[in-house]
Amino acid sequence: MRALPPITITPAILTSTTCAEPSAGEAVWSAGTTYAVGDRVINTTSHRVYESLKASNVGKDPALVANATWWLDVGPTNRWAMFDLLRNTGTSAASPLTVVLTPGKRVDAIGVVGIVADTVAVTVTVSGATVYTASANLLKRPTSGWYDYFYGAFRYRQEFARFDLPPYTNAVITITLTRANGSVTCGGVVLGSSVYLGATQHQAESDALNFSKIDRDDFGTATLVPRRSVPRTVQALRCRKTDVDRILQLRDDLNAVPALWSGLDDQESGYFSALLIVGVYKRFTISMDQPEDALISLELEEV
Repeated sequence: MRALPPITITPAILTSTTCAEPSAGEAVWSAGTTYAVGDRVINTTSHRVYESLKASNVGKDPALVANATWWLDVGPTNRWAMFDLLRNTGTSAASPLTVVLTPGKRVDAIGVVGIVADTVAVTVTVSGATVYTASANLLKRPTSGWYDYFYGAFRYRQEFARFDLPPYTNAVITITLTRANGSVTCGGVVLGSSVYLGATQHQAESDALNFSKIDRDDFGTATLVPRRSVPRTVQALRCRKTDVDRILQLRDDLNAVPALWSGLDDQESGYFSALLIVGVYKRFTISMDQPEDALISLELEEV
């Protein structure tokens, strides 16, 4: 199990992106325009989307705290949605979507989740020279027999993670998502320095909190209202007692802070996606009843 605490992606770190701002369907706030209730605008300085709360809304800058009664902060703009880990948002753009990041500090891991694309590639350059490349074909056809091999539907793998980036201070990291047909989507990008927690033990569990509404009337007829299902994982980890102090610090650092958690290093494993989550821990118990090893009980929940 590895945890990846994210660095905050700021305008200074986001060197460039092919996703425009405003994107299609977004309107930049204008001081001279009168907005009705429900009208939405974006601010290209705060990179947020705002919804008008009142009629005859004119001259009220939505980015100012003083105008909070006039505007509701809905969330990030399309360009910045992939960097907002506190909401279940994503960036959609024409293929290829290319994002260039300059962290300005050492990072050794990256995770990209919520992907809808055929391929993903990560390149690290230092002083113009390429020092690292990694890519993956995300279009998969799971098979359980010859019929599925020839006729089964293709599915997208939605996660990509690498924990072996060379930790250069002056690294430039480029992420590229491509898709032959349709736009690409990137649900989230997590960049930082990973921390090894321990070996994931057998009997790990993948679960989900289902917020859909399921009601039945007096005759048993069901009324179904589909809503979001939030992934959860439960796993036990074994770590060395010499690592406990470092893990305790990580537990404090990630209190109510979203991070990327990867239960397996083998990304070709059928369990890899089930044990990779961007979220927060709900339970993080360390049992120290063994002389040399500690057992961690970890319960994670997606944000």
